Amino acid sequence: MPADAMRVVPSPLDQRRRSERRPCPLAVVVRSTAGDHAARLLDLSSGGAGIRIDTLVALKPGTRFILIHPALGEVPCILRWAMHPRYGAEFQTGSYTLSRIGALYDSLPPAPGEIL
Repeated sequence: MPADAMRVVPSPLDQRRRSERRPCPLAVVVRSTAGDHAARLLDLSSGGAGIRIDTLVALKPGTRFILIHPALGEVPCILRWAMHPRYGAEFQTGSYTLSRIGALYDSLPPAPGEIL
């Protein structure tokens, strides 16, 4: 059998996150063109976050928004995936805000099963 026949092509569903996420149940505000919405962070990584928004809002992948929390400030984000009420966001920000995100991430306990 040729070597090509055994090659496995990974699907987008098999891709791994660039960095580990840690549980982070903080109340935040999501500010978009659709208005301000109360939300909750589900988890946090150095590059993004899982968010839950219980109000009915039509956010689609590719939507840009601001994530607001006193510990983080105003963090520009882009929505990467949406399955209401859960959303995945990637941070689109500079080094100052990334250092604040990193400090908060480092203060969180590791996720179950995460190896330090």
